[in-house]
Amino acid sequence: MVLLTSLSFAVPAFAAGVDYNVTPLTKADVDIYMEIMRAAAQHNTHLSAQDKAAVDYSISLQKHPPREISGMPNAAQMTQMERDAQLSARAAELASYDEVIAKQRNVETRYDGIKNQVEQIYDRATGAAGSCGGDDCGGPMTAAQIQMGKRTEATLKADEPLVKPHIAEIRTLKHQIGGFMFSNM
Repeated sequence: MVLLTSLSFAVPAFAAGVDYNVTPLTKADVDIYMEIMRAAAQHNTHLSAQDKAAVDYSISLQKHPPREISGMPNAAQMTQMERDAQLSARAAELASYDEVIAKQRNVETRYDGIKNQVEQIYDRATGAAGSCGGDDCGGPMTAAQIQMGKRTEATLKADEPLVKPHIAEIRTLKHQIGGFMFSNM
């Protein structure tokens, strides 16, 4: 049985022609990730009143989920549902504002590949990584899947020295960006 600590090989991390599942990160890659995460965290520390309302709404939903409306909603309920949907959408965008910044900088595809690798190492270092193997993850693996898993594992091990020094800062940045929405960060 092969023990896999992530499901990364299921979805290749292709970025600007680079498959980060089998190509080790560079210092420049990690620098891009950290710069974007810092910018997103900085953005989320200076929210507008509307953005604060979206964050507050998200927090309140976790504590007090809305009651189900029985029957056809009235006009006031429909208006509230539309407002709540807008607040939820904005909160979700704020919780992943790093993706907005990557898109603004025209590095979205590269950033996503880098982020996939960095966050796998982060999950391992913080104990958030799940494990699966053999029949536990959808059935027996093929020889090609096992080989890809070994290549990906080797790449992750090569990436660790570049990422591990940033683990504490990444934890803080992730909390600043989306901690209001994702309580498990």
